[in-house]
Amino acid sequence: MKGTHRWSIFVAAVALIAVATFLVSGQAGRALADEEGGLGDKIAGTYLAVSENGAQILQISQDGNLSFIFSIQFSGDGALGESFSDTLGSWKKTGIREITAATVDLTFQSGPVFFGVAAATYVIKFDQKFQTGTVTCQGRTFPPGVDPFDRGAIPIANSEFTCGGPQGIEFHRIPIAGKKDDHK
Repeated sequence: MKGTHRWSIFVAAVALIAVATFLVSGQAGRALADEEGGLGDKIAGTYLAVSENGAQILQISQDGNLSFIFSIQFSGDGALGESFSDTLGSWKKTGIREITAATVDLTFQSGPVFFGVAAATYVIKFDQKFQTGTVTCQGRTFPPGVDPFDRGAIPIANSEFTCGGPQGIEFHRIPIAGKKDDHK
């Protein structure tokens, strides 16, 4: 019995040292940041990008969903000169202040004629205060009847598109009503 008791004290002491090392190293804070109050909490909100040619709204949800609304989407300024619907997708954390999203939108030819599904990958990098997100993307449009996420899916010829160029498009968080505007 004495040997078992000593062994238990030794195991408890080693476990206590391991926990103390974990807490002092800061790893516990990082683990908790990913669970509660993690990146989703920090980036959730509505963002706006305004340019001379139009505007874009980005909505990011804490749960991993996002959507874009573009002022040009019904003007025929989309891929291949066609119009398109709102862009919807899901994001995952890919860096300390970075997410990557897979998105889709519906593309229309000559107004009401369904042309296909555009699939894009967006990368969004946030500033240190999570008030600005810089967005880049690349994608392709797939014809009707083709699931863009099937491995063998063949896109419409010359339908590749990018957004934001090398510097990206800068989106600024819309302040929450009644809350101090931090980003100015």
